[in-house]
Amino acid sequence: MAEQLCRTGRARPKFAAVAAISVITIVGGLALSAPVNADPKPTLAEVQRRVDELHGQAEEASERYNEANETLAEIERRLAAAANDAQRQEARVQKLTADMGGFAAATYRAGGLDPTVQAMLADDPDDFLARSSVIDAYATQQAEQLNAVAAERQQLEQKRLIVDEELSRQAAIKAVLAAEKKTVDSLVAEQEELLAKLTAEEKARIAREQERARLAALAERDEASERISRSSGSSTPAPNVPASGRAAIAVQAALSKIGAPYVYGTAGPNTFDCSGFTSWAWAQAGVSLSHSSSAQATQGTRVSVSQLQPGDILFYDSPVSHVAMYIGDGMVVHASNPQTDVTTAPMYQAGGSAKPFAGAMRPG
Repeated sequence: MAEQLCRTGRARPKFAAVAAISVITIVGGLALSAPVNADPKPTLAEVQRRVDELHGQAEEASERYNEANETLAEIERRLAAAANDAQRQEARVQKLTADMGGFAAATYRAGGLDPTVQAMLADDPDDFLARSSVIDAYATQQAEQLNAVAAERQQLEQKRLIVDEELSRQAAIKAVLAAEKKTVDSLVAEQEELLAKLTAEEKARIAREQERARLAALAERDEASERISRSSGSSTPAPNVPASGRAAIAVQAALSKIGAPYVYGTAGPNTFDCSGFTSWAWAQAGVSLSHSSSAQATQGTRVSVSQLQPGDILFYDSPVSHVAMYIGDGMVVHASNPQTDVTTAPMYQAGGSAKPFAGAMRPG
């Protein structure tokens, strides 16, 4: 489904990309061109603030989309199980109904007389008593089968109701998915429109700043990779790396994706959103995390800042709408936004000013 959630931009899938222009560190008073008598021209700083705001809203909608998608997958698993259960129940009802038909056929072959009447017509008293015993057994068995058929039919109706309820949930979640996708598309379009108004000179300045940020992220990646390599070693992990070594694997996988494009609604291997990035990195270490930042906040062991280790997952905002991976020395690697893509950042700045640090979790 992620392929359907993308917006073309820099050869990226739809539902995601905005022009790869970073104005994060630029504070200036350059004005955008506008018609005469138009509203006051926004500065680059104002454009940046608005783009950041739009991205924050888009990320929140995207994470709600991811959460709804996870819910839909669970509903569809339950729906399949409920449908199979109802099918098996229907087969049991059909079998019991067929067995009841066998009694009717037996009565017909006996001349259509009620078994009680046949017993009363017996000439021999012993034969009468014997037949009476058979009649009691027959009546008991027939009543039991009738009760069984009724009970099985009731269960069948209950199972069909479960299927209907799951179908209703499925339809409701699909409506949520469509609404969130529409919201993200609208917010992305507004970001693109703002960034498209920048002049060539402004874009050139921004590109130079973006390149400096990219090189800084790569340098941090190399330093973090060296730290993890030194601490994990080939046989004896250091105290700040889990004994299994899975955290080291997850961190190295995450660092290998520095510079990969940020794309809403995707989880690798080539494009990511924030929760898709952390779930992909930990999957390389054999640990499954949901593609949802709010769900990831419940998947693992809660840790304090003083307990942080490389590989821990850090959360931002309330409710949670952004996630990053700790790599040591107060730094994280994360799928930041469509302008800066997968990059490194100080842990307290990774959520931006609008999304403060909200806690950490240790997966696995």
